[in-house]
Order: sequence, then structure tokens, then C-alpha cells
Amino acid sequence: MKGLCSILGMALLLSSCAAQQEYIASKTLPPGFPESIYLQSGPQYSVYKIDPSTSRVLVRVYRGGLMARLGHDHIVASQDLQGYLRVHKNTGACRADFYAPLATLDVDNQKFRAAADLDSTPSEADIIGTRGNMLKSLEQDDYPFVEIHSKNCSPALNGNALVLSITLHGITKTLQLDPISVQSTETTMTVTGDFSILQTDFNIEPFSVMNGLIKVQDKLDLSYSITAKRR
Repeated sequence: MKGLCSILGMALLLSSCAAQQEYIASKTLPPGFPESIYLQSGPQYSVYKIDPSTSRVLVRVYRGGLMARLGHDHIVASQDLQGYLRVHKNTGACRADFYAPLATLDVDNQKFRAAADLDSTPSEADIIGTRGNMLKSLEQDDYPFVEIHSKNCSPALNGNALVLSITLHGITKTLQLDPISVQSTETTMTVTGDFSILQTDFNIEPFSVMNGLIKVQDKLDLSYSITAKRR
């Protein structure tokens, strides 16, 4: 089963053995991204910009099937999160818009795998061969970004649940995140938490081989730590 990881690499972004990548900051905005709302905000708002160097989203992908022991669990990391949030100084009204380019996703980074205590290590040959398949399965040329939007993030600032939308693979879904931890200073705001999604909710069928004896589980667990600096 030496080529197993190559086969599994054809699954969703979250099911492959992609190479560790050198960090490259994104230079392109998603179509329609509302950056001007933040850049043109008046003095009544505190505007924060995401710091990608201190922010990350980690996705854990689980192997499944009767022969799951022949596959791998995976860690997919986004370390190129971009975007803004703003808070009205008087009312506390909050809005947030983030995005991450799929092209800079870091899959099975050794550091993150070790921290997650994963019990296997994909080979370098598997890593090289599967990254292209991963992006192809996502139709990355057509859907190059994952986007996150919240038109009312003020509940999260008060320790309550947050409602937001996630757009992936051309599909937008609304989620409620709870609990969320928010820590702020005069110049920064850091948000941490975790949640789960299903691949099939975004019109992506979890990959399987041998009639499902080896497959990727539908459920994905995400954890995030996002730091934004006041402009």
C-alpha cells in the first residue's frame, strides 16, 4: 500500500498528504471582497486587520473504513488568513470578513502532526504527488478561496455564540460557533475556538477506495487562533 496516500490525495483539501509549504502572503482578493468597507470606515469605528503571521486555522481529517489502519489522519493548516473586523466605538456593533487562499494550504506539516500526536508519517514521494491532486479535487482554479463572513460578531465579543457564513467550493453555509474566547488589548484582538463541519455540506463527497474499505470521514474538526491588529 505504498501508494495509498497518493490515492487518498485525490480527496478534498482536507484528506491529502500535501507538502509543507513556504509561507507566501496572498496578493489577490476574492471577487467582491468588501475591503473598501473597512479601509473607508470613519473615526467612529475601530478597524482591525488580520495578522497572518500570528493566526492559523487547523483542520483535522480522519481516516475511516474497515481498512482505516492503512491510511492516515491529516492536519491541514491555513497560515495565510487575511481580512478585517471592525467595531463601532459607541454601539459595539461588529462586522468581520476573512479569507484564505487554497493555494497556500499547508498539509501534514511535521510540526502540526507532532502536536496532534498523529501515529503515521506520509512519505515525501506521497507528499509531492498528492498536493496537485488535492487542489484539483477542490477545483481550485474555479474556487481559489475559502471565505468567512459575519455581519454581526458583537455577540462573540460578549462571550456569546457567533453566527457566521463559510463559503467553500462555491457553497455557502451558515454556522453557529460556541464557545469563543476573545482577548483584547489597546492594539490587538485575538479570537480562539473550535467547531466541526461536514464535507458533504459543501457539495464534496468524502473520498473512498475499494468500496469504502478505506475512506475519509465526512466530519472535519477545526480549531483556530486569529489575531487582528488595530489599524
